[in-house]
Amino acid sequence: MYLDGVSWADYERLMKLRGEGSVPRLAYEQGVVELMSPSREHESIKSWIGRLVEVWCDVHDVEFRPVGSWTLKNKRKKTGVEPDECYVFGDRRVMRRPDLAIEVVWTSGGLDKRDLYRRIGVPELWFWRRGRISIHGLRPSGYVEVQKSEMLPGINLVELASFVHPRMTSRALRAYRATLRKRKGA
Repeated sequence: MYLDGVSWADYERLMKLRGEGSVPRLAYEQGVVELMSPSREHESIKSWIGRLVEVWCDVHDVEFRPVGSWTLKNKRKKTGVEPDECYVFGDRRVMRRPDLAIEVVWTSGGLDKRDLYRRIGVPELWFWRRGRISIHGLRPSGYVEVQKSEMLPGINLVELASFVHPRMTSRALRAYRATLRKRKGA
């Protein structure tokens, strides 16, 4: 659902009305608000991917901070977006934006998420579509699809995606951890 002709102040009021809840998710771009109510399966997949990222980081001793659907806003650029999942890597006290945002694409259409994240300055964006994760790195000209993660060098997203099973969370997490540890020799 879209609302057109929405001022920044109106967008802020919508955010306030929604409160701390995560539904509906809101995206804002220069006067247009997109309202989204993710399905149970969508939410399951985004959580799965997030947990698998966290397992990978744990096995590879990568410091991370999960920040979920952190509302990212830039009033000057008239942009607001809420990722399905997002992360900050390293041990930083000040966080202005995540290092990685993850989007589960369930339907086509809508605001161009790449443009929204570009305006916010998120360095890396992953899109899950039909069992595949594509990686997009931020460049001066915008996002370009890249073959390997720059935020998590060495992560194999084809392998990670193969462990996304909506019906067996704990078993798949244990199996992924065991696969990673075996490869690492731990």
